[in-house]
Amino acid sequence: MRWWPFRRTALKRAISYQDVWGSGSDPAVLRGGSQERALRLGPVYAATRLLADSVASLPLKSYRADGEDRLRAPVPPLFRRPSAVGTRYDWLHRCMTSLTLRGNAYGLIVAWGPDGWPSQIEWLHPDDVHIEDNLAAVPVWYYKGRRLEDGQMFHVPAYTVPGQILGLSPIAYFATTTEAGLLANQFGRDWFANGSTPSAVLETDMVVDRDAATILKARFKEAAQGRDVVALGNGVKYRAISVPANESQFLETIKATANQIAAIYGVPPEKVGGETGGSLTYATVEQNSIDLLTWTLRPWLARLEDAFSLLRPPTEEARFNADAMLRTDTLTRYQAHRISRAIGLHNIDELRRMEDEPPLPNGLGKDYAPLGKVARDESEK
Repeated sequence: MRWWPFRRTALKRAISYQDVWGSGSDPAVLRGGSQERALRLGPVYAATRLLADSVASLPLKSYRADGEDRLRAPVPPLFRRPSAVGTRYDWLHRCMTSLTLRGNAYGLIVAWGPDGWPSQIEWLHPDDVHIEDNLAAVPVWYYKGRRLEDGQMFHVPAYTVPGQILGLSPIAYFATTTEAGLLANQFGRDWFANGSTPSAVLETDMVVDRDAATILKARFKEAAQGRDVVALGNGVKYRAISVPANESQFLETIKATANQIAAIYGVPPEKVGGETGGSLTYATVEQNSIDLLTWTLRPWLARLEDAFSLLRPPTEEARFNADAMLRTDTLTRYQAHRISRAIGLHNIDELRRMEDEPPLPNGLGKDYAPLGKVARDESEK
């Protein structure tokens, strides 16, 4: 019998909800680390949110191999209610958040189904997980200092290098980029909140002592706050001070940081507050979605599909329905249905199911039209 790492016939010790999430007073949960700090930067938050929301919103199905054909299998409990808290969307969102921020997603298998395969997995905070040897062939995992049994940990790495088990953290490796963006935001906040440079200057050629300057400034502020006419006298002139060019570069720094964050996560710069370098535009929302799916989301989906397939029997595989994010207009969608019908890819009932319509009565929509008949029907129109 082939050994399968996640297959268990019985759970030696029951794992409670508190074991996974803690009582709420655990210092490891309350402390703020680089992950939470990085999320304060707008481009990082936007990039990770875009990836997590996009992946979590896609349907996740299970398929069974039948020779050369792939048939849809019943949705296993793991893909229906994978966590004790939250929905499947929340579960996938937590996984992607951990992957995009820390480069690893650590899942503790807390329940097994009657078939011996995992039915519930709780994602752990990366700060609470440790590995005994990152170069070992068989890893030994620890959660909050407690050694886990073999097969309890489900690990998904993101960016990996040969010879290591853990994935690389983008926040750790690009800490300088993130820190520069946070400092630029702080500079801008201090500029407007604290008034690093006075907003204006009252000038005169006369000698003004401290008491006279205080009175003059108070008179001016009182009139200005009431939006009244200001009468200065004694040759006093008002001169507003603009932001010097060399001190306003934090705005350019913020834009540059957004472009760098976009490059790190492989997302379009305009999605995270950056600027696109070229003049390339997309004619339709559909084409924009295809580009996002092909170059940004597809690698993440493939990584998760391969990982989740390990949680199912060897004859099954997990797959996301990526077509769910491609929204087309009604005319284009119906034209695609007609072509699909013509080449025998779908029958009428299957097409009606895509449109949330019931099947035709008496089984009229179950047959697949011969190619010749559809071609003749098309030519007669």
